Amino acid sequence: MAVHNRAETEARLVDAARRVIIEAGFEGCTLERICSAAGFTRGAFYSNFSDKEALFTMLVVDEYSQIIERVNEVARDWDANQHDAGAEELLNLAATDDVQAQMAVYLAEIRQRVGMDRNFLILHNELLARAAREPKWALQFMEINREFVVGIGKILEMMLAEVGRVATKRSETLAQAVIGIAMRYTGVSVWKDHLQDLNPEHEVRGTLLELSDVLEMTVTLLHASSKPLDAAS
Repeated sequence: MAVHNRAETEARLVDAARRVIIEAGFEGCTLERICSAAGFTRGAFYSNFSDKEALFTMLVVDEYSQIIERVNEVARDWDANQHDAGAEELLNLAATDDVQAQMAVYLAEIRQRVGMDRNFLILHNELLARAAREPKWALQFMEINREFVVGIGKILEMMLAEVGRVATKRSETLAQAVIGIAMRYTGVSVWKDHLQDLNPEHEVRGTLLELSDVLEMTVTLLHASSKPLDAAS
């Protein structure tokens, strides 16, 4: 029988809880399901966690920590590969339509690298719903949630700088708006994919967003909430 150290056991239980919540929600995330998914007994669970709440707390911290690391990785890569364009070149770019096309490319990269997919949507909606029902439970995650938003805001500022623009609104405000749009798009994409699986001939209606719609809306938002560098002084 394999012997697992405490850190490995905790990691497996956290991952199991994540998978069960995505599949069955918090209400369906029973101790039995968690242990079965992790391949452990109840005894092994209680050797590592006092109760499910302790596990859920570690899950939230682990989830946000992973997301923040992905966000920071994007920021580090952009910082390391920041182009050497001079101020005049940036100002010329900011005055053309190319700036919006480049912003769309950057936004698509952010969404893909941060990992805003179906599982991200389900898990974070579950966390938000539980936070709304139990505000006291959610308060312990205020700072790590803010760190995520600040990280997205930093990337948006870097993206704007890359195209010769500077934000005229607080970066955290822009980040919250962009996250909301991206989450909504992810949800609509899940519905659309499911409809296509049920009926490949299904005719997509205008209410179902395409990625191009989301990118265009987000670019419009960021463009309206920023100004060229030459107007920043």
